[in-house]
Amino acid sequence: MNESKEYIYYGLGIDFTLPILFAALGYFVYNGVDGALAMLILTILYAFAGLLSIIPFAGAAIQWAVMAYAINPFVLRLTHIRYTWLVGVAFWVYLAFGIVITAIMTAPILAYIVTAHR
Repeated sequence: MNESKEYIYYGLGIDFTLPILFAALGYFVYNGVDGALAMLILTILYAFAGLLSIIPFAGAAIQWAVMAYAINPFVLRLTHIRYTWLVGVAFWVYLAFGIVITAIMTAPILAYIVTAHR
């Protein structure tokens, strides 16, 4: 009896591909391991802020506010890196994913509202 088991993992949905990519780019942009670690910290916090995007209608706006006014100043002050194009690209990539997730979470609610009042 050869049984194959299929495992499905439902985690937080945080993929470490982008943080590793941005950390590698941070190594070259900021000239060393300090820049790589700073970008790793920044993008991991961006990924956790992306969880806010599951809030329908306003999730991406809340994510933007947290990333712009809480995470950016904290990490830039903590790690002493400058705001460069790399931080800006990481910011907008994570925000774009957040906008898509917010739209996906909002669509069923809008569909219900439209069909419920016919």
